[in-house]
Amino acid sequence: MKKVTVFLLAALAFVLLCSMAWVRINLLRPALYVYPDYIKKVAILDRSASKDAERNKIEEAVTMEVFNQDEQAVRRVIEGLMDACSEFNLYQLERINERYTGSAKKAVFPTPLAWDEISSLCKKHQADAVLAIEIFDSDFIVTNPAQIVKQAVEGTLYPGRGIDLNGIAIVNFGIRLYDPVSKKIADEYQVTHRMNVNAGAYSAQDAVNYVMNKVEAVNQAGYFAGRTYGERITPSYYSVVREFYNKPRKNIDLRMGVRKSEVADWSGAIEAWTRALNAKRKIAGRAAYNIAVGWEVLGDIEKAKEWASRSYTNYNEKMAKYYYDQLVYRQREEAVIRRQIPQGE
Repeated sequence: MKKVTVFLLAALAFVLLCSMAWVRINLLRPALYVYPDYIKKVAILDRSASKDAERNKIEEAVTMEVFNQDEQAVRRVIEGLMDACSEFNLYQLERINERYTGSAKKAVFPTPLAWDEISSLCKKHQADAVLAIEIFDSDFIVTNPAQIVKQAVEGTLYPGRGIDLNGIAIVNFGIRLYDPVSKKIADEYQVTHRMNVNAGAYSAQDAVNYVMNKVEAVNQAGYFAGRTYGERITPSYYSVVREFYNKPRKNIDLRMGVRKSEVADWSGAIEAWTRALNAKRKIAGRAAYNIAVGWEVLGDIEKAKEWASRSYTNYNEKMAKYYYDQLVYRQREEAVIRRQIPQGE
């Protein structure tokens, strides 16, 4: 009985998926935190240098880290942060060339910089605040070392890719925003970013070279970690998938609307779906739902809400209520974004 139930549920899910078309829409996500209005220019400081240089060299030797690997990765963090903020230019970001020493502990924020030092940096770089990277650590872990050794010893190679190499590049960094006006740390945030790396090697020597040459993987992880913080302080784009009905196929107008949507003729699709409102109640409910999606694609959220509401209230189309709530949430996000982005941007 249990197997029959599982089979029926799977069959129902398959039928539902087959009855849906979809479209991808790019939306804007509001910043989680926006700097005070008087902070326009920000100087970015790398304060992650180790106090114990000799100990750091020993660590590099033991862990096989490339010389200055973390320093390279920090530069990529800053690049990722600046790229994420470049879309709307809410802030003017400038990198400080000097590198400051931080804490010997790579997972704990150091004692804050003195406010006299912050004021001096702001004056020197004509900045309104200092954004300091004060925690930074990177690592690269080979996740299948036993398999690599076994393949190398036995000479077992996978067709087309040789020896399988799997690893994880990990970057952990913490950042602080020093506000010299309020003399407060206005933002303090810590990010850990992991990136899976998969590749192949055709000999044991290739495998060793790959493991040794892990700098680019760590640098890429650093870049995306920087983007993570950048997307925290500025609006960022993301994509969503909206599903809509493409069945029953026997209804000519419903299918005509789907075909028009496939060639980006959304106005024509809405016209076809409007004609489908004269069909039976179930088909009319689906047509109303599709019209709502069409208006959202065209950028008219109010009309999209109107038709989602009709689909639910007039035809009892259950998916329309959830879609209506999504549209309301989108409008709330857009209202926040309008407050975050100055007029004319």
